[in-house]
Amino acid sequence: MRHLKAGKILGRTASHRKALFSNLVSSLVKHEKIVTTLAKAKELRRRADKVITLAKRGDLNSRRVAFKTIKNKEALKKLFDTLGPRFAKRNGGYTRIYHLGNRSGDAAKMAVLEWVEKESKDKKETKKKETKEKKKTLEKKETKEKKETKEKKETKEKKETKEKKETKKKERSPKSK
Repeated sequence: MRHLKAGKILGRTASHRKALFSNLVSSLVKHEKIVTTLAKAKELRRRADKVITLAKRGDLNSRRVAFKTIKNKEALKKLFDTLGPRFAKRNGGYTRIYHLGNRSGDAAKMAVLEWVEKESKDKKETKKKETKEKKKTLEKKETKEKKETKEKKETKEKKETKEKKETKKKERSPKSK
């Protein structure tokens, strides 16, 4: 009997399978959409949903448990900072599978696995606006600093020229005894 033997073996050893799904989950988190075989996509969906559930919790222990699956720190940060809050109101079913057809080399069934809720255009636009505003403020600060330094130099030069003129006038003027 096959009780509690969930999951596909996919013709790989346990360590190879673990590494494969670790890489696939981190790629899915990083790129938000991956193309793979249908069997891998169906198995990956289970693991991706579990990782999102951990991200929704958001505590330190969840982050450590997710790190067991996702070894990439950038992907882990994105998972907890953007994907977890994005799926906060959804109860399961975080991924979608599209069937693509057969691969030309070996006729394997291919599929696209992606997140159900994509990042909205509004959020992307606001991020772009924020970065532009930050750049503008930095440029303004730099120009102000440059102007201030120029003004300081000019005032110093004016003072020095005045002092030189005064010393020259004193030298030219006849000494009174």
